[in-house]
Amino acid sequence: MFAVEFNDVRFVYGEGTPFRKEALKGATFSINSGSMTGIIGHTGSGKSTVAQLMNGLLTKSGGEIRLFGEDIPTDAKALHALRFRIGLVFQYPEYQLFEETVFRDIAFGPKNMGLSEDEIKARVEKAADFVGLDRSLLSVSPFDLSGGQKRRAAIAGVIAMSPEILILDEPAAGLDPRGRDEILGRITDYRRETGSTVVIISHSLEDMARYCSDIVVMSDGRAIIQGGAEKVFMNYDLLLTAGLDVPPVSKLSMLLEQRGDIPDSVPPSERAVFTAENAEKLMLKILESDK
Repeated sequence: MFAVEFNDVRFVYGEGTPFRKEALKGATFSINSGSMTGIIGHTGSGKSTVAQLMNGLLTKSGGEIRLFGEDIPTDAKALHALRFRIGLVFQYPEYQLFEETVFRDIAFGPKNMGLSEDEIKARVEKAADFVGLDRSLLSVSPFDLSGGQKRRAAIAGVIAMSPEILILDEPAAGLDPRGRDEILGRITDYRRETGSTVVIISHSLEDMARYCSDIVVMSDGRAIIQGGAEKVFMNYDLLLTAGLDVPPVSKLSMLLEQRGDIPDSVPPSERAVFTAENAEKLMLKILESDK
């Protein structure tokens, strides 16, 4: 079953004003239930608009959006309930912390769900554990945390609501490589342990290829490619046209392909290189063919 379906979805900012901007121009794609899917694209491609449409923060201008087979609701009461089921973590979520303690910040969502104090406490502690936030920090002010700890606390606040779909807009933005790998690794563990559907909005092809089973590539308000990493990276020229920063190892494999250095025995799926591990395997096969 699909968790999310976009069929010819259009969205316009500032309709009827001089500032009118068409952000989505007929986006069509689907996200499998229980998957970890990456939505990637250059700035202005429409990916953040897609995230807010899924959560009901924006209302489509046209087309169809379905969540778990049902049309997305439009009335205020149903949308309020939807936002507990579809959790959205904005880019740089640490700037949205506002409570007196980390515990109260993480508990904000569960409290608004009307849960008991015992259930709220259990959810806060479990969410903190998921993101790698030490429980000793729950009693301190969120403004006394480091940048990475603030990021974890903000993500924990959405996880604590146990959403059926967790959407994260650039969760690794601004982090060093170690911090990026830790955050994305913990999100992967969360999906594996809970079975939730996770959607990550990003501009990093390499990160999405490493962590996501499915990738949707956005460009100029449309989904231009969808599939696994191998399929996406085989569309090298299209990725460049979409303004995406292709990993250096992918550029190397494309150069080798153009020079005819990759032997015919290497299947197409192994020619699309997107990580250092992929590149190592390809190089070994090239060297073996030269013997």
